[in-house]
Parts: sequence; structure tokens; C-alpha cells
Amino acid sequence: MKKIIISIVAIFTISCSTDKRSASLVLDSLQCLMCSVNVEESLLSLKGVKNIKVDLKNKSGVVVYNANVIDLSAIEKKITSIGYNVNGKPANKIAYEKLELCCKKPEDN
Repeated sequence: MKKIIISIVAIFTISCSTDKRSASLVLDSLQCLMCSVNVEESLLSLKGVKNIKVDLKNKSGVVVYNANVIDLSAIEKKITSIGYNVNGKPANKIAYEKLELCCKKPEDN
């Protein structure tokens, strides 16, 4: 009986462990508050993303995520798929074209 209880506790401990990571994001194509909200809402919809803080003034962000569930490349892919550059990766052109005018870089208007 003691071995069974120890086994259950060990399994529970392993399954509840998280590999919590934090990553900086360079979001150089952000233009307005709507851009910040779009990025935050999109990332929070991803399983494994725990928190996202976007700094519009500095065009940057910090994302906290569970690396056992999602990795940084998937997070970056989500951001580019909604029309924004991230960490040197270009935005999806079709998604960028669908953004509101205020979300596009001035030189593209």
C-alpha cells in the first residue's frame, strides 16, 4: 500500500510540474494600442501562455509560458500570423494587409 501511495504522489508531482519560461519579444511593427491588444489577446488564446505584457512605447514585450506545452517559435509564429513582426521575423503579408489602417506602418499608408 505504501508503494502505491508513493507512486501516485510521484506521478502527480511529475504531471503538475511546469517548465515556466520568460522570453523577450521585439515587436517593431506595433503602431497603436489596438496592435498591443491584438498581440496580447492572440497570445493569451494559446495553450501554455501564462502572461504577456506589451510595451507599446518601446515596441517590445515579455511573454511567460509553459515550455512543456508551447515553445517560443510557436509564439512567434502566432504573432506573425496576425500581421506583426517579432524578433526579426516578418509579419504574414496577407494578415498585415488586413490590419486596420492605424496598425500599419506610416510608410505603408
